[in-house]
Amino acid sequence: MIRIANGIYKMTFGTPEKFTPVSVLGTDPDNRGLSVLPDNKPPFCEDDIVFSRRKGAITLEIPLDPSEDVYGLGLMLKSFRQTGLKKKLRSNSDPTADTGDTHAPVPFYATTKGYGVLIDTARYLTFYCGNVKKKRPGAEKQVSAGTDRGHWWIKSGTGNMFVDIPSADGVDIYVFSGDSIKDAVARYNLFSGGGVFPPIWGLGVLYRAYMPGDAEHILGLAKELRDEKIPCDIFGLEPGWHTHAYSCTYDWNREKFPDPEGMLKKLHGMGYHVNLWEHAYVHPTSPIYNDMKDCSGDCFVWDGLVPDFATDKAKKVFSDRHKMLKEQGISGFKLDEADNSDFTANWGFPDFAAFPSGMDGEQMHTLIGALYQKTMLRPYEDSGERTFGQCRQSTALASSFPYVLYSDLYDHTDFVRGMASAAFSGIMWTPEVRFAESTEELLRRIEAAVVSPQTVLNCYQVPSPPWKQWDYEKNVRGVFLPDADIVTDAVRKILRFRMSLIPYLYTAFYRYYSEGVPVVRPLVMDYPGIPELKDVYDSYMIGDGLLAAPVIFGQGNRKTVYLPDGVWYNFNTGERICGGRYISEDIPLDVIPLFVKEGTLLPLAEPLEHIPENAVFDVTLKAYGEGECSCTLICDDGHTNAYRAGDISEVTLTVSGENVTSDHDHPGYRICAVERIK
Repeated sequence: MIRIANGIYKMTFGTPEKFTPVSVLGTDPDNRGLSVLPDNKPPFCEDDIVFSRRKGAITLEIPLDPSEDVYGLGLMLKSFRQTGLKKKLRSNSDPTADTGDTHAPVPFYATTKGYGVLIDTARYLTFYCGNVKKKRPGAEKQVSAGTDRGHWWIKSGTGNMFVDIPSADGVDIYVFSGDSIKDAVARYNLFSGGGVFPPIWGLGVLYRAYMPGDAEHILGLAKELRDEKIPCDIFGLEPGWHTHAYSCTYDWNREKFPDPEGMLKKLHGMGYHVNLWEHAYVHPTSPIYNDMKDCSGDCFVWDGLVPDFATDKAKKVFSDRHKMLKEQGISGFKLDEADNSDFTANWGFPDFAAFPSGMDGEQMHTLIGALYQKTMLRPYEDSGERTFGQCRQSTALASSFPYVLYSDLYDHTDFVRGMASAAFSGIMWTPEVRFAESTEELLRRIEAAVVSPQTVLNCYQVPSPPWKQWDYEKNVRGVFLPDADIVTDAVRKILRFRMSLIPYLYTAFYRYYSEGVPVVRPLVMDYPGIPELKDVYDSYMIGDGLLAAPVIFGQGNRKTVYLPDGVWYNFNTGERICGGRYISEDIPLDVIPLFVKEGTLLPLAEPLEHIPENAVFDVTLKAYGEGECSCTLICDDGHTNAYRAGDISEVTLTVSGENVTSDHDHPGYRICAVERIK
């Protein structure tokens, strides 16, 4: 066992493979953040782990106490707590069952005993999370599940953690030992380089426009959003901006966009950042096709080359092309289709594909999403700028990559669950809004998106905003809802709330970067040991003081929330509530259930329609409770990487009574009022 950093240990079993998340993606641990954490001892000894080989595979048996609950393993849309489950981690675009197929398989789990384990492999490994109990001499008698639950039910929580890894002769594992599950996850994130610190404009609203739209339509829609005072910072273009989209050319379609530079200049003039959709498969007519031939895999996807982003040449050729797009004025990208399809279609490269780096298709399926993200960061890193985009595949060690996961799936319960499950694995998830079949569904989906890491309105199917008409066919025909003005007002109100949270969110993201604590995280992280919370995913913390409990569409308008011990305040009504119990109430259609912890000083900004460079936020400080309250504001330029060199300040504001004190100047924020909620 080797100590890597405070509370982080490495163990090697057998002969590890050459290509793993750590070896291929590399880690740049945040040693400054790790150095201030306690140097916790490992939760078990190396000798406590049983390592065994069999033909073509290895198995690890890792101690797991029956009282421990297991979380993590990547983006899990259909389960939250993994205790007692079997998960085969495999990258897939549209998983239909809770088997481990996912957009983001992450071989990292954390337990309620306060530690986490990373299995450093790119193989399709299987986790048996306490649901296997092996025969051993002298072992206690097996307890039958009984017949009342059915013969298929397995008694959970009775065995160790078994990890089965195919096609490997050995593996490294990393153990993150903390004081709580939140501490273990934070150490993992810091080991991965720290969490994402996006540009401040990235925390605004992203609107993805009508896919068939040309430059005239795009500019008209952008103006419409501004005229109607709909908050929006990022304007996204979907397939259609390329000359070819499946596979991609990364070359403007001059028939639809005859003057892309001119269009981008006009969008910038309206205060928009522009984001482009794409995927990694290179079309034969792409300007980079010939240069990419000898640094791509031996199988095509949609007749396009699959770049081997583990090679220097592929990274350079691909990133140089995108540097040109960045210099035209593109602020970010949506990285689609890196996750392979086995269930709803048959696209993707096979597991037996070979790549110049030496990786096979299985390993590349696991790593391509993170390699793609890292490659696309290069143009922005080279110019010292930040970006914030989307991706549809990721894996381990991606905590610092500024891309948020999304899906072509659409179950709203799964979408809300994804926010909570992702927090255990150093990834982020957006429950993006694509379409709706009623006004109620539209508003509930937008509300959930507003209290997520990234607010995305992916309206690529309709020429007009869905609040004008959510029915696809009528929208295309230009037939609007009779109450479109009322629905538009409701949407504007919801999106303005998102914009009021920007100072609070920016601080929470800086803490994610510097301390590894996820911005959006399930209650079990902050309130461990409470049985009522171990399966709760539909209410969660945002930052340290705000509990969000969005209404899930299809579950009615009555919301039941368990508030942890302590005093809480209903954000919408100001009602004081004693926690340690369930509360239940009917929620109006344009309201998000939110609760503020006593002692919180919530900095709420006057909503901006977009966040300009050198923005100044007019802030109202809301102090909850009768005692002294404080909060932190982050002051920097908001869009470059100068903060890494120390060009940033953390300003502490304190409210005592009705008086406000500050330990520093706070450029970018103007304190306009103080409100005390008792």
